[in-house]
Amino acid sequence: MDNSNNQIMNSFKIELSRLFMISFGVFLFILFFQPFPLEMLDYDSRLLFVTGFGAITFLLACLVFILLPLSIPKWFNINEWESDPPIILSILFMVTMATSYAFYIRYVGLVLLTLYVMFKIVLVCLLPLIILIILYKNRALERIIGILQEQNKYYFSKIGEYEKIGEDEEIDITSNNKSDKLTLKYKNIISIKSADNYTEIYYLENDSVEKKLIRNTLKNIESQLADQRSFIRCHRTRIVNILHIDKPVRSYSGYSLKMNYLEERVPVSRQYLMQVKEAISTNE
Repeated sequence: MDNSNNQIMNSFKIELSRLFMISFGVFLFILFFQPFPLEMLDYDSRLLFVTGFGAITFLLACLVFILLPLSIPKWFNINEWESDPPIILSILFMVTMATSYAFYIRYVGLVLLTLYVMFKIVLVCLLPLIILIILYKNRALERIIGILQEQNKYYFSKIGEYEKIGEDEEIDITSNNKSDKLTLKYKNIISIKSADNYTEIYYLENDSVEKKLIRNTLKNIESQLADQRSFIRCHRTRIVNILHIDKPVRSYSGYSLKMNYLEERVPVSRQYLMQVKEAISTNE
């Protein structure tokens, strides 16, 4: 209940500050551009007179867009306003503000109302309404972006869970003639190195690095690892597990990878450089 009340109060404060800024913008617009004839007033009287436009805008905006929806919640539910306020409230705001401006100009400013003055009154009244609609649309976009971000976090967390499950799965790496077999968890494989018709497989076992030589081509083993995104080709002779990459290293001879548990640096050829960089940045 307290959280609900706090949300209502925060929303109320945000709405008041938004309407106040719009009213202040109307005040500045009329003060600097002077759409209405104010030549007969001195500076202090002109400033006070223009302040009245801002006050009228603020009071009417609060009445139409806050007090009226709160007094008739069944008709105007503020939480259901998506990209802009209801058209009925927008028309009501325009009519009441134009009428109030006209009476204010005529009886306070003592300005004769002509068709041209009324035209400018309507244009000035459109200004806060347009700004208000833009702010509502921006708030709606922020809400949509927030929802999409939450969905992305959820989906990425699920993807991470599935990848971890996949990392715990085992693979049987066999020789060409099926006479030799090495069963490993995906996450324990560090690097695979080609050695002519053989491959050297570096892997973790009881927190220590082991090496196994199997008669098979690097291409065949790469096809067996195709379903695992954590394995990438970084050189014509090397495949690495990005889970065990410590950092990329650049030297005069080119790029290489410093791997966890391995003293030897793994070379990276230009052909696979962009692929390796993207994989590392995605895994960070």
